[in-house]
Amino acid sequence: MSNMFKFSSSQPQKFSGGDLYRASLSNFSALKGLAIQSLRLDSGAVREPHVHPNANQLDYCVAGTAKVGIVGPDGQRQQLDLGVGDISFVPQGYLHWIENTASKDLEFLVVLSHEEPETIELSEMLAGVSNDTLGKLYGLRADMFKHVPKSGIRIGKGP
Repeated sequence: MSNMFKFSSSQPQKFSGGDLYRASLSNFSALKGLAIQSLRLDSGAVREPHVHPNANQLDYCVAGTAKVGIVGPDGQRQQLDLGVGDISFVPQGYLHWIENTASKDLEFLVVLSHEEPETIELSEMLAGVSNDTLGKLYGLRADMFKHVPKSGIRIGKGP
């Protein structure tokens, strides 16, 4: 018999550089008004910049050290250094990302203020704009954008 008040982690979404577990109303019926994620990043890995159009985000650093980058709609910019026990807040609709700044794994708990949070990845935003338009916008050749991922969560690892 399953228990509606316990979430048993299934297989995480695995990426080069980390893992992501997601609990939301769709897979944990007790969640009403919030969702929680467990994020693990390898040393040097970065969680792709993204926005949550329908949720605020609260981050709790369980292990390691991180830099959380936040860009607001009016150009506000924050670079927050977090260690074990530190918490950061990302307002709804703000672009943000998480970087592991340590030589060991980073573990984060991420709480979102909606039971089915929407996420739009930076790569998805860029994929919606033609390479010709991006080239004109940034003064670069259009073919320079051909390797931009077209969808999905990216957890990149530095050189």
